[in-house]
Amino acid sequence: MKVYLLPGVGCDHRLFSRLDLHGLDVAYLDWPPFPAGGTLAQVAAELGRQVDAARPHMLLGVSMGGMVAQELALLTKPEKVVLISTWTGPWEWPWYMGVVKALHLPALISPSTMRWTWPLKRVLGPRPDEVDRLLWEMAVAQGATKIRRGVEAVLRWPGSRWNGPVVRIHGSGDRLIPLRFPVDHLVQHGPHIMVLVHASEVSRAICMAVAG
Repeated sequence: MKVYLLPGVGCDHRLFSRLDLHGLDVAYLDWPPFPAGGTLAQVAAELGRQVDAARPHMLLGVSMGGMVAQELALLTKPEKVVLISTWTGPWEWPWYMGVVKALHLPALISPSTMRWTWPLKRVLGPRPDEVDRLLWEMAVAQGATKIRRGVEAVLRWPGSRWNGPVVRIHGSGDRLIPLRFPVDHLVQHGPHIMVLVHASEVSRAICMAVAG
């Protein structure tokens, strides 16, 4: 069965580079252009052209990719959706996300602020220098405009309408999306970027989710 992988905002297929998914038939979906004022549903519609919905498949998304996967599922009807380090809707937000939305803080995202504030990204969790370089390279490749529009779309997202099978994998150390909901596989001390820094355990959890 084909498993389609969606990365987080500001990332591409390289986000999954440390996972061991041998034995799985995977396809990586990279982000299309994001329209100004666009929605996650619009992004999902663009990505849907890359999914062979006529064949049994699964969708797997990390962070914003998990939110888009839930929108995409409405179009492609997968056997299962695997959510990693993500929300199913605003009802799972911590209080400060409401402040971010009310103050329109994503509007501040620009090439210069990306560079100035990059050290603050440690809130995503500690990581070795090579992982930090990879995250920066992906962010630069995606560009500030796409990142800003992606975050704005997340803040406008009303939440998931997918009522099919879901498997949730989350880290107990996720500071960006704190654990406030039940999950199927808990990665102890796993930060938001655990697909890169806890890759072995996340790989095992993914393989179990696909097989189960």
